[in-house]
Amino acid sequence: MELQYSTNAKAPLLSWDFFCAKYNCLVEEAMLHRQTVSAIKQIARSNRWTKEQTREAIENTGQYVIVITDHLQRISFTGKGFFEMTGYSFDEAEGRNPKFLQGAATNKKNTGLLKSQLNHNEPTEIILENYRKNGELYLCKIIIKPIVNIHQKLVNYIAYEQEIAA
Repeated sequence: MELQYSTNAKAPLLSWDFFCAKYNCLVEEAMLHRQTVSAIKQIARSNRWTKEQTREAIENTGQYVIVITDHLQRISFTGKGFFEMTGYSFDEAEGRNPKFLQGAATNKKNTGLLKSQLNHNEPTEIILENYRKNGELYLCKIIIKPIVNIHQKLVNYIAYEQEIAA
């Protein structure tokens, strides 16, 4: 008995191509998540964060864009999603104060409140009008927490950011 092969063999390959593309996206996303977690753990170790602070930061990597600054509020880390939300790469943001994302439409009352709370090392939650690199305005929900290490010294600020609809 002779086997016959179908000349219409494209359908299974086409299905595999779709699956493979989705699989590759999932693998890439998992790798980015792993890199983010690894970077947060490194920052936490070098600055002697508590276990609870480290755990909270890692747990929030899926829901928020993470921005970590040093105690002088200079950006030292941006997590996945920062570029998509702002248009700025980490290299463009590194060393800058996050207020470089603010502009003319940013509510001055809110920024004053934010500054006051940070000066008192208080956690804060606020919605700010920020600007993307291309000049487009967007609303950003920001939760900022001062990171006081195991020696009770302010070492970082961590911001959990999320773009919200207007």
